[in-house]
Amino acid sequence: MHFRSLALVSLATLALVGCDAATQIAGDAVEGEVRNAVTTQCEGVAESAGIVADRISEVCQCSADAFLEDSELTVDDISRENIEGIVNACADSTDPSPSTADQESPE
Repeated sequence: MHFRSLALVSLATLALVGCDAATQIAGDAVEGEVRNAVTTQCEGVAESAGIVADRISEVCQCSADAFLEDSELTVDDISRENIEGIVNACADSTDPSPSTADQESPE
C-alpha cells in the first residue's frame, strides 16, 4: 500500500512539472506573437515618422519591450495609435545623437 501512495505522489509531481513546462512554453509563444505584432506595427509607424532605416530595428525592439513590460496592455491594444506613442518615446530614448545640452559651444 505504501508503494502505491509513493507512486501516486510521484506521478502527480511529474504531471505538475509537465503542466508548468507547458504553461511556460505557451507563455513564451504568446509573448513571441505579441512581439512580432508590435514589431510589424512599429515598422510602419517608424517609417512614416521618418526614422532612418538603420535605427528602425533598435526602435522597434525597444517598442516591443516597452509594450510587453506594460501589464495593462494586451494583444487587443496593438494599434497604430497605441504603438505610435511608444515608438516616439523609444526613438527619443535610443537617439544616438547628443542633445543640444550636451554639445559644447564653439569658442
